[in-house]
Amino acid sequence: MRRRRFRVNGDSIGLAGDWQADPLGALCDAARLGKALEKLEADLVRHARAGGRSWTEIAAALGTTRQAAWQRFASRAT
Repeated sequence: MRRRRFRVNGDSIGLAGDWQADPLGALCDAARLGKALEKLEADLVRHARAGGRSWTEIAAALGTTRQAAWQRFASRAT
């Protein structure tokens, strides 16, 4: 099994290594990374809310609207 690494460049994430040899394996890695990032975002939003941060502040950090942030995370932020 070959190890793949992700590299981050600004707002872009790419695969380092020979992902072309196993594109489905790389896709699975990317999917797992996406799920981990979603969980991390939810945890951070919950922590920010517990620390008294407003939905407006959270939305600004996420680059979205207050309403979109609330709709996405409100049920998980309590």
